[in-house]
Amino acid sequence: MNIGNQIENNRSYLVTIEKLIKGEKDEDGFPLDDHWEPYYQNYAYINNLSGNERWMAAQVEQDMNVRFAFRWNKKLDVIDAKNYRIKWGQRIFNITFIDNVQYKNEGVKIDALEVG
Repeated sequence: MNIGNQIENNRSYLVTIEKLIKGEKDEDGFPLDDHWEPYYQNYAYINNLSGNERWMAAQVEQDMNVRFAFRWNKKLDVIDAKNYRIKWGQRIFNITFIDNVQYKNEGVKIDALEVG
């Protein structure tokens, strides 16, 4: 699969990969709260992987698993599921899997689970 063609031939969306910043201190040496900062922004093809409904406390809760397909960029080589997440509009997704497709450095697929 050529992700570049997939992005060009289908609707793609601007998304931001955010990096968790922790352990920083202010100018007086006091620790700052952990926070997220933009790390990388680009267009991605987005597709739902599945929607699993669960009944909890008489309410339906839906898990939204989504795949983001990017053209390869060296900034994507360092991301991991622990210190990075994806923001699409106001929606936040925790990364669950990262795949540099066939290690060709042409496309990267990132599976993620929507938060909240």
